[in-house]
Amino acid sequence: MSRRRSWPQLFAPVPGMRPAVVAGLVNAVAVGLPLPAGIAFQHPVAGAWVCLGAYVTAFTNKGGPRRSRTLGLAVAAVVNAAAFAVGEPAFGVWPLTFVLFAVLVLIASLGDRLHPWAGRLGTMPATALLAGAGNTAPDQGAAAGTALLVLCGGLWYAVATVLLTPAPRLGPVLLALAEPYRLTGQRLARIAAARPAAPEDHAQAVQAQARAAAAVKALRGQGGDEHLAARLDPLLTGAAALADQTGALHTTGSPPPAVASACARAATVLSARLLRIGALLAHAPTGPAPAASPRQALDQLARACDLLRSRAAAGAEPYSAVARASRQRRLLVRIAHEADRAHVRAAGLPESLRTTRAHPAPPPRRGFDRAGLRAVLSAGSPTSRHALRVTLVASAVLAAVSALGLPHGEWATLAVLRVMRPRYADTMERAGQRVAGNLIGGTCAALAIAWIHDPDVLAALLFAVITVGFALRPVNYGFWVVFGTPLVLLIGDVSDPGDWRSALERIAMTVLGSAAALLGGYLLWPTWERGRLAARSADAAAAAAAYLDAGLRRLLSAGSPDGLGTAPEGAARARAAAEEALAAAADAERRARREPLPDRAAADRAATVIATLYGLVADVTALASVTGPGPAGAHVPVLPVFAAHAVPALTGPDADRRARDLAVLTGALDEMRIHLEDLHTRRQAELAAGREAEDTPVRRAIREAGPLVELLERIGVRVGQLARLPR
Repeated sequence: MSRRRSWPQLFAPVPGMRPAVVAGLVNAVAVGLPLPAGIAFQHPVAGAWVCLGAYVTAFTNKGGPRRSRTLGLAVAAVVNAAAFAVGEPAFGVWPLTFVLFAVLVLIASLGDRLHPWAGRLGTMPATALLAGAGNTAPDQGAAAGTALLVLCGGLWYAVATVLLTPAPRLGPVLLALAEPYRLTGQRLARIAAARPAAPEDHAQAVQAQARAAAAVKALRGQGGDEHLAARLDPLLTGAAALADQTGALHTTGSPPPAVASACARAATVLSARLLRIGALLAHAPTGPAPAASPRQALDQLARACDLLRSRAAAGAEPYSAVARASRQRRLLVRIAHEADRAHVRAAGLPESLRTTRAHPAPPPRRGFDRAGLRAVLSAGSPTSRHALRVTLVASAVLAAVSALGLPHGEWATLAVLRVMRPRYADTMERAGQRVAGNLIGGTCAALAIAWIHDPDVLAALLFAVITVGFALRPVNYGFWVVFGTPLVLLIGDVSDPGDWRSALERIAMTVLGSAAALLGGYLLWPTWERGRLAARSADAAAAAAAYLDAGLRRLLSAGSPDGLGTAPEGAARARAAAEEALAAAADAERRARREPLPDRAAADRAATVIATLYGLVADVTALASVTGPGPAGAHVPVLPVFAAHAVPALTGPDADRRARDLAVLTGALDEMRIHLEDLHTRRQAELAAGREAEDTPVRRAIREAGPLVELLERIGVRVGQLARLPR
């Protein structure tokens, strides 16, 4: 279960994110180069202002095709410079000050919901306005010159990114494609070690698969590269198949003791195989090859299963153990075959493919959506509440620090803009990251300002800070604050050298602004996850029930000539909807625990429901792995009865109705167990009669019915657990 995040966890990497080393170097040159240039030409203050213009524009860099990216950066440079130019004169007229600032913050808070340009510019125009207000130019000409330098910095950044940003390559796509293989290999290793799985494992696998699919999909479309996408599609499909087969293996439970060692060895070898495929795709060191090949490990498992079958023929082992071991061996064989195909495809990719230029299709152009804007601006819209909340709190802090004349008060206002999030739990986390990052980074900057007086050393230090800061920015916001704070302070030290006290004053203003953000977020229309946790859990349960219904209908219709039931596409859509709803519920549960005065009992109940639903979705997904080319449920009696009552037992309107459906469901499972035990008894007799190697009808029936009955029993148990929970 989730707990309130500790200080070290505030700097935990975001799942799926890696350091952007190339982006760090590009930004170091584009943002940091004007400073040493200004020092070299004996105009360090001018270099600092150009550097600041590039820095503010860097935050509007959303990537994308080179032409649209450069145009966006140029427009952002002009807008930011205009806001900076207005800043100083506007702050002499108080009503105009707050109208301008409030409008800019409101537009930034509405973001993409208002217009794509509003989302791209974000809070940077408001930031530039505050920076302009802090500029104390001696006359209007000097102020205009400073604004022009800021404009030059933004335009320089746009040009520098054209020259320095490498063309998009396939390397990041292959990295995204490698992640599902790596996670599946790790999950298989946990199965081999008999370690329990957590709901987070499934969520991480789903997110990794979605990122890989999105990366490959970006190559498609008009202007994209269909040939490369088609070449990577089999690897994407193979990753999904391996994840599902590994999930099906997990649902079979622990292997019988007689084959446990051989089964664990085979799973360990296959885990190493999948990790090796991920390393091949990521162009990472693959490490030494395993001591045993998958074929050798599976041959050992086959011999262990044969020995177990012989013991069953002698009456020393129940045939149910034989059936389970055979089921696990078949799944491992499927995983091995799929891994072999994936390994051949990954190894067959030419070494030059990583550096091959990718041609992603340009994103669709979006215009002004009036209907969407009206919906966003409605009184009950979370977006409008958040926009008003940020605007009011930021404006109030700006008024307070201006009225009190607090030095560097703009840092308090900036802290509000950076900290406040739509959900209060996220605001609390951001506040912790902002304060911790400023304390660490600001203290280091104060020491550097006090000790370093050589401009060349200062410029070199600034280059290193920008490189590391922008490289780690995608990994965690806390890392960015640690390096972003000294970055701004060191730029400011060029115009006011040796003033280390300013760093301490800015840290104090950051703490003040973060505290104001926490207080304002708590008092003004807060969005509490604990109030929506029950609804999120109910949505996840409904989506899981729809997926269960689709899976059972598909099972009933498999191989039927009339084609009735749920098509694979329908089942896939139901699965995607269930996984999305579960991810939203799990996210709400984690946030609810981080809120002040959390309802831990409600969060624990939600965590129990979510974990059970994750298991139910995994079991339904495993049903697809046991359906053969023929009617999969032909050897399972009363399967239609089970299918007719499973979903009502989960979603019934009242407890009595759910209890009646659950009783029918339990009776159907009892009949299935009796039927399977009878098949095992008959097969035991066949083994005693020397028909061990013969593929008799009884053996085929066990092969078809055994896995299904086991999965349906697991589904029945989970449905019963959910049905008995209070609503």
